[in-house]
Amino acid sequence: MNPKISSFTPRNVLVLIGVIFFASAVLIVINYYTILITSGVRAYINGESQYSKGQKDASRNLLLYLDTRDTLYFNCFRKELRVNIGDSIARVGLSAGADDSVVRAGFTAGRNHPDDHNALIWLFKNFRNISFMKRAIQLWKEADYIILQEYRLAEEAHHKILRGQLTAADKAQYVVKITGFTTGLTIREREFTGVLGAAARTVNYWLFITNVIMTLLIIGSASGYALVMIQRLREKNADLSRTNTELDKFVYSASHDLRAPISSLSGLIEIAMVENDVNQIKSYLALMKTTLGKQDEFIREIIDFSRNKRTIIHRKEVNLDTLFDQVIARHQYMPGAHDIIIRKEITDPILWSDGLRLEIVMNNIISNAIKYHDRSKEEKYILIKSYRKNGMHVIEIADNGQGIRKEFHEKIFDMFFVTPNNQKGSGLGLYITRETVSRLKGSIRVESESRAGSNFIINIPAV
Repeated sequence: MNPKISSFTPRNVLVLIGVIFFASAVLIVINYYTILITSGVRAYINGESQYSKGQKDASRNLLLYLDTRDTLYFNCFRKELRVNIGDSIARVGLSAGADDSVVRAGFTAGRNHPDDHNALIWLFKNFRNISFMKRAIQLWKEADYIILQEYRLAEEAHHKILRGQLTAADKAQYVVKITGFTTGLTIREREFTGVLGAAARTVNYWLFITNVIMTLLIIGSASGYALVMIQRLREKNADLSRTNTELDKFVYSASHDLRAPISSLSGLIEIAMVENDVNQIKSYLALMKTTLGKQDEFIREIIDFSRNKRTIIHRKEVNLDTLFDQVIARHQYMPGAHDIIIRKEITDPILWSDGLRLEIVMNNIISNAIKYHDRSKEEKYILIKSYRKNGMHVIEIADNGQGIRKEFHEKIFDMFFVTPNNQKGSGLGLYITRETVSRLKGSIRVESESRAGSNFIINIPAV
């Protein structure tokens, strides 16, 4: 198993899913605003082309008017210059915070498409203080001033023509100025387009970089999530395979252990039926009682096994002090229990866990401690401790009973394993104990020596 993958907790998985959703949301937002910026830049560049065309057409008609003195050309000059004046009204309105209807009317006069109005207004309002937009607005302002000068010059020339006062020298001077206006506007229009074009390229560059980063983040998180899910499926499959193997072994052994007492009871009953000696019959009945007691314990362990495997974990506040008292009371009539002193050292009694499973664990360990006590010792005891350490809730159950040889310390937790010198048990109790602790995300180990007693140490997550 890959330790890096298996270390992922449900919280880690939620973080991965959160990263995927966050990166996707960021990607959507960035692309949305990038589209707005790009649309706004495109609209301004298109508007600049209309602005430039309007000024050049106006200048051409003004020059024709100076040559022909035909007022038709002067009217055409005024008509074409409305494009530039409309854009100027829009700029002034945006700068002054005028109503959008005024701004839209200006943009309409400037031959900007109505579908572009929102993008034009949004980009101006939100980026007017950003370097590229600030420079573009400044160039726009300078161009409007040139348009105003050209308009004044045209009005001056028009009045002279109407009064018959336009001389050849005046005409030549006006032509030079008009050419200068056109040149000045062309320079600013090119820079305006260049500034916005560079901004669009920068936006597209960072969009590409951001898209790559966010896409990699999404792919990485999704891959991590997929790996976690695949690993969990593998672990589930491994658990199912192990469970199936255990169930096969369990069914085989359990069927034998369930039938053996029945056969024994049948034999004892047949013998008792033909026996006339009352005392002998009583001895047979005592053997029957012992057999039924073992059968009852075995059935209880099967029930515990089923509960642990099938019942979902219900975590709630458990008072260990109370739980231990209940378990001790349940076992007080076991053979030899009255000779054993049971002490408790509970420094931290409250644990947030599954009370049913904790009860199964305590029942098995304490009943074993009573069952396998050392009759040769004068003082027999069971010591129960509970405390917190390194973020874990530690439970220790120690006794001075018969103990377990070191070579059996791991095997005692295997299904149906019993030590060679002790055939009292079914071999299920400690197996169920370990599986139950494992379901609680905890661990269990034993410290023991033969004839010196045992100490079972259980670690359960404190939260």
